[in-house]
Amino acid sequence: MEKSTAGKVPFAVTLVFYMLGNAILLPWNFCITAETYWRYKLRNTTLNDSNYAHSYQDDGGDDGETSLTQTPLQASFMPTFVLVSNVFSTAFFFVTSFIVKRISEEVRIYGSIGASFIIMLLITILTFVDTDSWQEEFYVITIISSAILSMCMAITQGSASGLAGLFPPSCMATLMSGQALAGVISSLARIVSLLVYEEPIVSGFIFFSISDVFLISTLLFYLYLRNMNYYKNIKNDIALINKNEVTDRDDTDEDGEREARKMQLKDSMWTTYFIVFRKIWTMGMTVCLTLFITLAVFPNIVIYITSTLPESRWTEVFFQPTITFLLFNVGDVVGREITRWLRWPGPKGWALHLLGAARIIFVPLLMLCHGEEKSFPTIFYHDAYYIVINLLFSISNGYIITLTFIYYQTLVNDDELEMGGAIMVAMVGVGLVAGSLISPALVVLWTSV
Repeated sequence: MEKSTAGKVPFAVTLVFYMLGNAILLPWNFCITAETYWRYKLRNTTLNDSNYAHSYQDDGGDDGETSLTQTPLQASFMPTFVLVSNVFSTAFFFVTSFIVKRISEEVRIYGSIGASFIIMLLITILTFVDTDSWQEEFYVITIISSAILSMCMAITQGSASGLAGLFPPSCMATLMSGQALAGVISSLARIVSLLVYEEPIVSGFIFFSISDVFLISTLLFYLYLRNMNYYKNIKNDIALINKNEVTDRDDTDEDGEREARKMQLKDSMWTTYFIVFRKIWTMGMTVCLTLFITLAVFPNIVIYITSTLPESRWTEVFFQPTITFLLFNVGDVVGREITRWLRWPGPKGWALHLLGAARIIFVPLLMLCHGEEKSFPTIFYHDAYYIVINLLFSISNGYIITLTFIYYQTLVNDDELEMGGAIMVAMVGVGLVAGSLISPALVVLWTSV
């Protein structure tokens, strides 16, 4: 299928899709990055605050054992936060794929990003509030906020992917890169936080404030996009295609048939959904499998991988944030950006799908790296092995995901692009949940062989 527009994409359009990609994941990434803030808010309040803060600065505030015993609220918070987020985001990935024809694009994007901003603003304001006397209520408010934020994120992602599908393929690559760039920004913020010994409250406020600024900026950029002639021309082209198809049908229909067609509109929505799904199911399954493999080991397995260098602040504090998280996110961005110049394999045949399935080799490769609390065999003892494996793992993740989102556009008609993009995002949700569900079994395998 030929795209309805050709030529170079304006820089402003590229920037808008970068911002939309960031808006999808940056708030959630910063909520995960601010782990020491959540631990502080849910701490044992009988402890001295300064001693508490220093203990987390010394160990980097990661997921391992600290010098302090976790409270029940601390121990359950992050698993509950992630579980609730995954459930609600996946559910609304599917909801979005069904409502793309019923609710306009601008309502979905303005509404979801605006609601995300309100939730993040509430979370930001709570950094100034002393919640020590009502920690349980703070816990519940935060978990409910994570559910709403995930719903908004899912609607934004499905809507933005559908919108990018209407534009030239480079816009889809830009949107995907923006999502990965959110991971780089949050990883860098965590490293800087560790370097300057920020207090938990201060670091949490900075993280959440950055998210607030990005969300407001994205709304303004999207408003600018909608007023661009480039955007209006693309939307007019799609509207004209839809109008011509309706006119052609009306010209051949008798009055009775026309009335019957109106009565069948609701049924036709479901029919269209399944028709589009049949066209792109191979791309959907490949993106699903790619993320299933990634989430099976990242981050629940790789957080146990440790450096073989002599013990130091680098190995104890900075190795995981830098080599595991920052390197993965940088590689993910690189993989997505490569698709601007290299798109191999092509959309035809099974080469791309087999390449996605072949990434399963990274599961044993990563589990064979050096790590702690481990009884699974170790073959790769040097840090260099882990660095190379993690880099290839992340580049292939970004590369294959972006190719599937670019190629689905070649498999559907112009008027099906938006729904196709939403369906692809729904398959992303399936992969995320499936990978998260298999991950605990691999953790058991890591520790109990």
